[in-house]
Amino acid sequence: MEEPERREAITELLADVTEESTEAIIDAVFVYWNNLRDAELKKLEEEKEKALAEAKERERASFKADLNNDPSANRGEGPLSMSSRHVVKTMTKEERKKRDALLAQYGYDLDEMVEGADGEMEIVYKDRSGKGGADKGVSTGDPLLMANNNADIVKQKEAARRAEMKKASENEKERNKAALEKQRLAQEKEKRRTQKSEKRRM
Repeated sequence: MEEPERREAITELLADVTEESTEAIIDAVFVYWNNLRDAELKKLEEEKEKALAEAKERERASFKADLNNDPSANRGEGPLSMSSRHVVKTMTKEERKKRDALLAQYGYDLDEMVEGADGEMEIVYKDRSGKGGADKGVSTGDPLLMANNNADIVKQKEAARRAEMKKASENEKERNKAALEKQRLAQEKEKRRTQKSEKRRM
């Protein structure tokens, strides 16, 4: 409800109660009400600014703490450098077998880790020249990323939908043809019957 509507409603209410002029009282009520509303809005704005400032301060403190605890900062690297995010984890043979089985289950094509004659782990790289990878759906860039075959899936679904629609259309044509044939036979039968009845009358 807008202020003029409120003012009118209060004026009507007070007019029923008293005969005296109520303009001064109504003005005082609206001034008081506007002051309360402005104070509430100001308080909400201050709380919002305070919360924003606190959040920025917490973020700044967290960023500083990350810088102080990050060993890459001592090497002159940025806090968000790639080397600080990728930690190489050494795995036991059992853990490696479990990982390989899990990755094989989901179809990932990884390079193999083989223990050399000196006991060191060596990486045997798989051929990803693109000859066999395109058929398997493995991209040539990253072995963990599968090729995007969404377009092929959409094409297959569209072809299946078209085939289904074609089949439904053919079935509909057959039904219509059968219905027309049935109707034609019924008309011929009716025609013959009327001809017989006409012959009997003569």
